[in-house]
Amino acid sequence: MPIWGISAAAPCGAWLGLVFPALLLNYFGQGALLLGDPAALENPFYRLVPNWGLYPLVALSSIATIIASQAVISGAFSLSRQAVQLGYLPRLEVRHTSATEIGQVYVPPINWGLLLAVIILVLFFRSSDNLGAAYGIAVSGMMLITTGLAFLYMRAHGWSLAVAVPVFALFALVDLTFLSANMLKIIEGGWFPIVVAALVFTIMGTWWRGRRILAEQRARDAMPLTQFVEMLNPERPVRVPGTAIFMARDLNQVPSALLHALKHNKALHERVVMMQVDTEDVPHVLDDRRLEIAEIGKGFYTMRVRYGFMDEPNIMRALALCRVQHFRINLMDTSFYIGREKLRPRGTGFLRWRDRLFMFMNSLALDATEFFRIPPNRVVELGGQIEI
Repeated sequence: MPIWGISAAAPCGAWLGLVFPALLLNYFGQGALLLGDPAALENPFYRLVPNWGLYPLVALSSIATIIASQAVISGAFSLSRQAVQLGYLPRLEVRHTSATEIGQVYVPPINWGLLLAVIILVLFFRSSDNLGAAYGIAVSGMMLITTGLAFLYMRAHGWSLAVAVPVFALFALVDLTFLSANMLKIIEGGWFPIVVAALVFTIMGTWWRGRRILAEQRARDAMPLTQFVEMLNPERPVRVPGTAIFMARDLNQVPSALLHALKHNKALHERVVMMQVDTEDVPHVLDDRRLEIAEIGKGFYTMRVRYGFMDEPNIMRALALCRVQHFRINLMDTSFYIGREKLRPRGTGFLRWRDRLFMFMNSLALDATEFFRIPPNRVVELGGQIEI
């Protein structure tokens, strides 16, 4: 508890003791300069210092820009990783750059996307003055969204409407005032953050919609797992030694990979495990809640693996916890079966563009073997085609 208290108080003390006074002096100083010399409106920040201090101030502002840009880049990586965990983006390669800090990650596709966006931004706007309108829309819009999220969070944690509405209505009024003032600058460049936000929303919404449609289609074509187990008899199919783990999206249904394996091999392992990986709406899941194992009968088991949206999925580490529940797994006798589906468009035409976008995103998704940290030499991939 004392460690938490120190770590929580340190940022607050740094803000109140250093950052806030420095910002206050900076903005008040610029205001005083403009009151005394209206001609300084051209660049009040650099006019705050005498001529000899111009280059040191340029160096200081460059350092501040590097720090701010690094914060934005790290935030983009972290948010993208959490979006993948929550199912709003396809699986992406995530590299951890620290052995002690889980939040320090590097996502190569997002990094290249940021580079392309910055190049387009520089070539189009050409100067920071032209970027002012886009910046105003982005910041004021972010403030309003943050107020809305804070309202939902406090409502979920016990605040009544009688308390939450007046408090956050005051913040929303201020945010709407700034946003409405900046809406006049949409034509001057304020359209850029709106287009970027719409693009990101379209990508994430398309992926979420596509996964939901695929899940509904699989549910229509799938066989209930309990019915499948009841149909088995001791003689057929042949049971071979070892354990087979089938990655499943729904533990109540038979995975397509299991049906394909049974169709081609005409045999099943002595122990068959259906594994479903869930990402919960919490940052971390403790080890004592990581696994949930249930026996169905006839050598069939279901295994639910839980992760938080900031946890790193690692199936091998999760299986190491099986011994706590007295469920022994010998990895040398275990095979992992993963379904691989090829998506095909059901029709043609412009109105099918979201389906084609989803298929394109699906083709770029990171392989499940690599994403879940499964040894490649223990994996068997089976699949087919699905029309959407």
